[in-house]
Amino acid sequence: MRAMTLRYNLRRSLWHGAFFTASTTIISTFFPLYFIDSLHASTKQVGLLNALPALGALLASILLIFRLPQLPTLVQGTTRSFLVTRLSYVLLALAPWLSPHHAAEFALIVFTLANIPQTWGLMGWQTLIGHLIPASLREGFFSQRNVVTTLVALGASLFTGLITQFFSHGSTRALQVFIVLATVLGILEVMTLGRHQLKASTSPTVSSRLPWRTIIHNHVFLRYALLSAFFNFGWQMSWPLFNLYQIGQAHATAFWLGIFSVMALISQAISFPLWRNFARHKGAMIALGYAAMGLATVPWLTILTKNLVVLSGINFEAGLFLSGVNLLLFTELQAHVPAQHRSEYIVVYNIIIGAIAFIAPEFGIWALSRTNIIATMQISALWRAIGGIAFLLTGTVIEKTWLKHARQMSR
Repeated sequence: MRAMTLRYNLRRSLWHGAFFTASTTIISTFFPLYFIDSLHASTKQVGLLNALPALGALLASILLIFRLPQLPTLVQGTTRSFLVTRLSYVLLALAPWLSPHHAAEFALIVFTLANIPQTWGLMGWQTLIGHLIPASLREGFFSQRNVVTTLVALGASLFTGLITQFFSHGSTRALQVFIVLATVLGILEVMTLGRHQLKASTSPTVSSRLPWRTIIHNHVFLRYALLSAFFNFGWQMSWPLFNLYQIGQAHATAFWLGIFSVMALISQAISFPLWRNFARHKGAMIALGYAAMGLATVPWLTILTKNLVVLSGINFEAGLFLSGVNLLLFTELQAHVPAQHRSEYIVVYNIIIGAIAFIAPEFGIWALSRTNIIATMQISALWRAIGGIAFLLTGTVIEKTWLKHARQMSR
């Protein structure tokens, strides 16, 4: 019975990942274009598009400290959070019909507020996965799941980009239709997520005393959280800059944004299994270091050209390393938190990363105002590289320590 439940949950998780990816890909890939071209957002508002939702996520993480003990069930709380987020997309679709002076502000507020339940949903899902999938299967399953979701994202990006490009004179209306479609796909995602089966014995238990002091003194967890925070700062500070560069300076249309996404997704689908195997042979933290250093080349290469075909190739190169970073950041988080207090540790981790996600894009926009986009991208590239080296050195020390311990135990 336990094996049957596991197989059932694995299938449901694959379907959930497909619907989740299709819905969020439409928003993440094409909303910046919609925000800049259709809603006429300013440079400051483009920067806030990354920073304010991160602030919402940070506030959500802090609120979850007090909300966590009252969650009725893990699945129910997670599905409700995701449902509220997906329904908010309808409000984004209505934004162009508002006053031109308020359309971008309205969309920014909706996008920010929607990130609060989105954060609750994601943290609930991270905890749910820890209960549903044994650690021995987690890395292999997520490699398989990432291939599936990458192919779904590829199809969603290409289809949306092509159709929107076909209706070039009415691209705003086309994007509105696709945002509503993202809502429908999101509802299917929530329905699929709600059908996971949690055994009573694995339902999340709430201790009478939350181990916040224990978390602060858990040096293994804090080391990983600080390393991740440092790398994320350099990684995320350039996120608004890519939108400004590709759309504002390289003049990428919806079609080309779709191509960029497709190229990155193809390379991710190819490289997910490679990173999984590399992590198994060399150690996950070492693999994460190499992936992070590879991702450091992307800002530097991007500013070398405005040729859309070349930028497509750079996005392909970015996907090769992005797959490793996304896969290994998540699996390493699961490996660095104790099972009995997984929810609490994930909340603390998300507070740390949420603070970085708010500060980093604003720092990127501030640096842009003081220098130029080339210098700011170079700062991001250097910061990412240093973060990757830190992961690599830490992983090397961990592997040497483990090998020394194993040799002592074998004597």
